[in-house]
Amino acid sequence: MYSRQKKILDMLQTGRISIRETAAALGVTEMTLRRDLRALEAKKLILMVKGGAVIHPAQYEPEQGNTELLDRKFSIANILYQRILPSNSIFIGSGSTNLAFAKVIARRNILPMTVITNSLPVASTLFRTSCKVILLGGELRTNSLDLVGPIAEKNLEEYHVDWLISGCDAAFADYGFYTSDVSLSNLEQKSIRIAAHVAIITDSSKFSKRALTRFASLEEIDLLVTDHGLSPEDQEKLEKAGLEILKVPVTQE
Repeated sequence: MYSRQKKILDMLQTGRISIRETAAALGVTEMTLRRDLRALEAKKLILMVKGGAVIHPAQYEPEQGNTELLDRKFSIANILYQRILPSNSIFIGSGSTNLAFAKVIARRNILPMTVITNSLPVASTLFRTSCKVILLGGELRTNSLDLVGPIAEKNLEEYHVDWLISGCDAAFADYGFYTSDVSLSNLEQKSIRIAAHVAIITDSSKFSKRALTRFASLEEIDLLVTDHGLSPEDQEKLEKAGLEILKVPVTQE
């Protein structure tokens, strides 16, 4: 790897870089910089985006951290996979449990399927799989590799999917599902409108947490996949509202 490419990787540690500004900072032409970026992208170290580049999702979101929680997310993802696939088309939103579901699809699915997403990590995970991947346009969020905003919302209007797969930052069995980001909430609300069926996948710790804005009422959700920590009281309320509930068995946690 050239020293200039190492400098590019160092610059990316603080966030997205601009091709024009980075070329000027390194004293090279934009064409030379693009060659460097393509070489780094081929090694899955970066991902080129319009006018610049970001750290590759595989580098940005490694599978590490709380092993028990990670195992639970993959157990939830596997149960969802068994429940809804095969499907012709699905929308996968942002979040770590959604990313786990995308990885399950990448490892297990062999049938053709269209996946629409606003998540760069999800799109990257499904690269060179049996899936046809459609990535929405839009504005890159400042704290994660997801696309939101008016362009992404407009793009959604062109599609219809069998299933929408979404996570949440918080949930209340009386009211619905919440997120902390208003732009993401707007996109989630619009994505519900293009789906024949809607599934929420989340660990039970999200119930009774607080977040800024509700993106889905109970009546808009068909399926909840969670772990065995969901309380009997919450489960009863959700089932009365018409949700199908699948839980990770105790032995899988």
